[in-house]
Amino acid sequence: MARGRPPEDNGDGGSADSITVQSVVVAARVLEALAQAGEPMRVTELAHVLGESKARVYRHLTTLRRLGYVDQEALTERYLLGWKLFQLGQAAAEQFDLRRRAEPAMARLRDLTGQTVLLAVPASGEALVIAAMESVSKVSISVKPGNRPPSYCSAQGRVVLAFADDDVRRRMLSRKLVAHTPHSLTDPAAIEKRLKRIRERLWESAPEEGVLGIDTLSAPLFDHADRLVGVLSIIGSIQFITTPPDAKQLSLLQGAAAEICRNLNSDAYERLLGAARQSRASGGTNADQ
Repeated sequence: MARGRPPEDNGDGGSADSITVQSVVVAARVLEALAQAGEPMRVTELAHVLGESKARVYRHLTTLRRLGYVDQEALTERYLLGWKLFQLGQAAAEQFDLRRRAEPAMARLRDLTGQTVLLAVPASGEALVIAAMESVSKVSISVKPGNRPPSYCSAQGRVVLAFADDDVRRRMLSRKLVAHTPHSLTDPAAIEKRLKRIRERLWESAPEEGVLGIDTLSAPLFDHADRLVGVLSIIGSIQFITTPPDAKQLSLLQGAAAEICRNLNSDAYERLLGAARQSRASGGTNADQ
């Protein structure tokens, strides 16, 4: 901030620092909630989903509508995404198609491991599956694009949380964490420890935390600025994806992740994988769980 310059107004009567403008954060969450709903929503519904006041959400909706990012139905007065977002989405897809860049490595990983391979992207503190390549074996796990595994008790979700902003992580872990199976990790302190380990070793697993008998092994994907842009995973029966993870399986997963990162002009794995390997060697794979 320049000397003598007034603090930036965040649109809600306060000021925002030079890194995060809270009014923009709320506006983005409004748009993400509308996208996730899949149907028009009322102001009251949005306020409940976002944990914000109705008045605050209404102010943001009004501004977004004036800008063309949100539309409102005349009869029901419910809100939905506007045409301008579709135009922006098309432009973004042309500039950055993670799925297209990841597909060759995903196909090789599927063939080498014999497991279904998933590609997810971070979305408001959660992992959103955007692509799946099913195993060619007679029995395989099927996961449809659009699936959102629990952020706290899934390998993909915890990878996203591990590299999320502090405020996003606090918001996600302050919610009621419901156990989906007897093995689901729901203790915030224990989850925070796991997130720290993910940042060190660049992988995570979640044996039987979401569905009994199923495990997922995940690795982060970074862009040129070391920002998390995706999560690469293999999913299958605990008979074939074990905990601690098989060393060869983990090497194949991280190797594929490193290849995708290179396609995104990132050398993150070249710089960080050595440290992750050293951490595993000093602590042992059993200690990682």
